Amino acid sequence: MQTDNLFLNACKNGQKSVVMTFLKKGGINVDKRDESGFTPLYYASFKGSRDIVAALLEVGADATLASNESITPLHAAAKNGNKEIIRLLVEHGADLNATDKYGRSPLIYMAREGKTDAASFLLDLGADAAITDNDNHNALDYATANGLRELVKILSEKSETRKDASGNTPLHQACWNGQSEVIKVLLQNESCEINALNDSGESALILAVQQGNLNVTELLLKAGADASLKLNDGTSPLHLSAQRGDQHVGKALLQAGIAVDEKNLLGETALILAAKYGRNDFTAMLIAEGADVNSVDNEGRSALYFASEAGFNEIVEQLLTAGAES
Repeated sequence: MQTDNLFLNACKNGQKSVVMTFLKKGGINVDKRDESGFTPLYYASFKGSRDIVAALLEVGADATLASNESITPLHAAAKNGNKEIIRLLVEHGADLNATDKYGRSPLIYMAREGKTDAASFLLDLGADAAITDNDNHNALDYATANGLRELVKILSEKSETRKDASGNTPLHQACWNGQSEVIKVLLQNESCEINALNDSGESALILAVQQGNLNVTELLLKAGADASLKLNDGTSPLHLSAQRGDQHVGKALLQAGIAVDEKNLLGETALILAAKYGRNDFTAMLIAEGADVNSVDNEGRSALYFASEAGFNEIVEQLLTAGAES
């Protein structure tokens, strides 16, 4: 028993010569588990000790044995992206698609750890890109979240567009994170649903506008995103940009054809919202684009009313000059 523990520790520490000595002597339980259920093969794989892994497999170590949390040696190798160890494990029966207690496969581990080259290798060996973990995320979701452009390209060609537990597609995630290069890759895929809504009623374009990201907004609009899609309260992308004061984003939306005087469920136009939040440059831009300076909300309040009440004098002057009725 003591010898088995010493052997396991030698594998854990990557002590090749010690491991080889024990194996040569014989009588070792090569599948000895510690209190967490990890085996010598797991530790050697995690350590990246290729020669120890090869030696263990040669004497019959079980490549399929999992820990108490269902973590296999292949998960360990995947985490480190060691292709040579991955190959050895798979050749000796390791399950490409084994999942741990969180539902994560070796491929998901690679996407989480940014191991693009190893992930591509595992996919070539037959790994299933469609597996989702307990949070309903697959490898593509994690690759997207981590901005792994090349891996996103590979996985998007092997996975159908799907939504996570909150209804977000990979495009939603990339837009929220402002990952323009990943977005370009996703948009090239025929299965990309550019106008898909998440459970909050948000399109990818709305998320980009909420982040004030002009580059991503323009990418989406150029690819055909529908600028007229609104949130459940009638808030449009233009309303959101008005609240933030992102005049360049607002300008891009107007150039895409969104109506300048469109109202939300409270009857507020973008001009009313910009005046309400004191967005001087945005109100000037909207006035120049022909916004109705006398439009009122459901309570009969105009942009001039809100600007006057808040003491936004520059906006008051803009509105009066443009013909707002006091």
